[in-house]
Amino acid sequence: MKERLVTLGLALGALALFYVLFLPKPAPADNSPAMPLSTDLGPSGYQGAWRWLKGAQIPVLALHERYDRLNAGSAPFSSTGNLLLSTLPHKLPVRPKEATQLDAWVERGNTLVIMAALDDTPLWTLGTSKLVEAAGRLSRLKFSVIGTEPRAKSAPAVKRRPLKSLLNEFLQPQSSAIEPHGAHPLMEGVHSVKVLSELPASRWRASPMDTSPVLQIGQIAGSGDPAIWLRRQGKGQVITFAVASIFGNQLIGEQDNARLLSNLVAWSVRNGGAVVFDDVHQGAVSYYDAKAFFADPRLHLTLVWLVFLWFVFVLAVQPLRTRVRAWNPIDVTAFIAMSGEFFASTLTPAAAGARLFENFFNSIRRRLNLAQDGSPVWEWLSAQAEVRLSDLAELRRLHDRTRAGRSVDLLRLQNLLSQLQGNLA
Repeated sequence: MKERLVTLGLALGALALFYVLFLPKPAPADNSPAMPLSTDLGPSGYQGAWRWLKGAQIPVLALHERYDRLNAGSAPFSSTGNLLLSTLPHKLPVRPKEATQLDAWVERGNTLVIMAALDDTPLWTLGTSKLVEAAGRLSRLKFSVIGTEPRAKSAPAVKRRPLKSLLNEFLQPQSSAIEPHGAHPLMEGVHSVKVLSELPASRWRASPMDTSPVLQIGQIAGSGDPAIWLRRQGKGQVITFAVASIFGNQLIGEQDNARLLSNLVAWSVRNGGAVVFDDVHQGAVSYYDAKAFFADPRLHLTLVWLVFLWFVFVLAVQPLRTRVRAWNPIDVTAFIAMSGEFFASTLTPAAAGARLFENFFNSIRRRLNLAQDGSPVWEWLSAQAEVRLSDLAELRRLHDRTRAGRSVDLLRLQNLLSQLQGNLA
């Protein structure tokens, strides 16, 4: 029992050391907010928009590979007339080669809709970074924060408020709206688009990075801050929203949010095109992802079961090695028996019988001072009163069979020779 406990302790220590040094650690289980995925039913997911578009007989697809797939000849959608909906910030950043492929895809006659969390801050954006840089690269716009106007000297002083009251107001969701900025087909029938930000957000303005014109088609209601920009790119266009949540499950049915999405689809999707949701850059990938593989709880559950079964086999089924005694004397009888079994398994019965006869006759010839060549001494044996004639006749019969190379009963021969040796002793 003591040996099994020692084995168990050493095995547990070895497994713990291997886990600490070599195995990637799983992501801690937390109540992370819903991500903007086409399959997500949470407030920020696009499952509501997906079902609505599919019910309207509009082709919808989820992109689970990088933007290189858009220009592949085997892509499951038309080469032109598609709308790609991408929500920023991305969980998986866009590679430079991807961005180049995306530019070529747009210029060929497709529409890129960028939902950038600039003027709203959903909970799922916490912990992300490089939002402004990523949005600027995809939209080719340069974003800058709109500063607050200095307070007039004649304005009355603002009364100081308790810190707890300020924190409560800071953590409360902030609601705003987007309204059209001038007339445009995308804003037809759209009067107010509801925006909800779980956390405070800044206001941004955009300017083109090149000489291409940028059209502002939407603004924040009340302040007039820009919120939607349209820029032509080749035969396609890039539509950039300064908000990320207006088409999510929580807000798609509010005010004119669904009407704006309907205008986007009607204006952009044509010639057998489809609405493509960019799920790949939110972590829903179809290619091999090592981090996702090692973070998968199913892998860790499988390893736990394998280790458990190994412990059961080692500690319960497989017998432990017994302790070797320090002193183990040689058993001569066992050695002779094993040698005899070895020779008996390799010699034929006739050869073994011939050797028995040779040893028997040599023992008699040694007594008579004759040459020990194994020759029979039948005359001497027949003259001995101790030897029965029937035994002598049986012995001669067995000797003739042995000389002829025929099989003999070795047990019978050995018993007969032992009996004769005892009578002649």
